[in-house]
Amino acid sequence: MQDKITIPLYLAPMDNISDYPFRLICKKHGADFVYTEFISAESIIRDSIKSLKKMHLHSSEQPCGIQIFGHDVKAMCQAAIIVQQYQPAEININCGCPIKKIVNKGAGAALLQDIPHLLKIVKEIIQNIHIPVTVKTRLGWDESSICIEDLVLRLQDIGVKKVIIHARTKKQMYSGIVQTQYLQAIKQNKNITIPIIGNGDVRTLDEAYKMQQTGVDGIMIGRGAIGNPWIFENIKQNKTVDNKTIYDIIKCIQYHLALMKEYYNETTALLSIRKHYSGYFKNIPNSKFIRLKLMDCNSIDAATSILESLLSDSNQ
Repeated sequence: MQDKITIPLYLAPMDNISDYPFRLICKKHGADFVYTEFISAESIIRDSIKSLKKMHLHSSEQPCGIQIFGHDVKAMCQAAIIVQQYQPAEININCGCPIKKIVNKGAGAALLQDIPHLLKIVKEIIQNIHIPVTVKTRLGWDESSICIEDLVLRLQDIGVKKVIIHARTKKQMYSGIVQTQYLQAIKQNKNITIPIIGNGDVRTLDEAYKMQQTGVDGIMIGRGAIGNPWIFENIKQNKTVDNKTIYDIIKCIQYHLALMKEYYNETTALLSIRKHYSGYFKNIPNSKFIRLKLMDCNSIDAATSILESLLSDSNQ
């Protein structure tokens, strides 16, 4: 029997997913550390209501990091100064998002094409705030430009407290093999002393165990948690089989919807919860019709009524 997972589990910063309701649910089910959705530096300094709302943290979700992205050094620094007023456990700099709309702005993984500029942004932020600064990144832009070990050393030298590494290149996006050998090499480098968090396709206990074997100091879970917040406790409890029932799933959706109702207005809550339905019902036979009915709901009361009916059926 394999060893248990003994290192912390992190919820990844996912756009339109890692909001306060979902962070709270993942904390409830065993996440040790959570991150906000990534937030634009430009929108923060413009006082965007939507962005500022994303930074309001509740004591029950701490420790929580706020992740920001951008390209302009001045804007990133100004945004970080504002962010620290919201008292996150850390500010995380997004240097790895491969999504086109982010990369086209010169942010996220685009920074891997200009390492001096990346370092300039991070160094400027560190010099102007007093809370820990961390970085989330990838192995490099593509296979020919993998630079992660050297980058970690340079980030450590300027004062970065932790590096989260999605063990793929930007060009790989979210497909192809997660190249964990680079994580192992970093952890074997005696000159690297800051914590390294491994990320990429951890959806099962076996995948978490393989990630732990690289020597990383923590494991970040992203898409594997969507519709399955139980993944954290299942991994911690060494469960190879997910034994949650339909009742468990429906009760979780009800709780999620209630949190959404508190956090958003009704229209936004109904739109936001839709991103999670497919995940919640993924392994439930003949659930497509139920999902479609929930997607068509124009009120929380209507969604609640459907869920109550499902609960009643599950108890028969």
